[in-house]
Amino acid sequence: MTIPVALDCAARIPPQLRGDVAPAAPPADNSVGEWVAFGDAQTGRLETANDRKATLLWILEACEAEERAAAARLTARPPWWRRLAGGTGR
Repeated sequence: MTIPVALDCAARIPPQLRGDVAPAAPPADNSVGEWVAFGDAQTGRLETANDRKATLLWILEACEAEERAAAARLTARPPWWRRLAGGTGR
């Protein structure tokens, strides 16, 4: 017997995690210092994107675990007609 459990996992994702992480602005000139600053800024943006990905995966995994637990609780209980008959199913 399949019992669908409807948890809206997508609704748990906050708006601030849904947007793109914009790239760093390119260097204003071709100096070494500007390129170093650009690389540092771009690395920071990559860290932000990776953190968002990890957070989204955590939210999804937690939601799926709740779904599995709810389904297990529902399937562990005998159907209503068996409970009326004292659990025998007759």
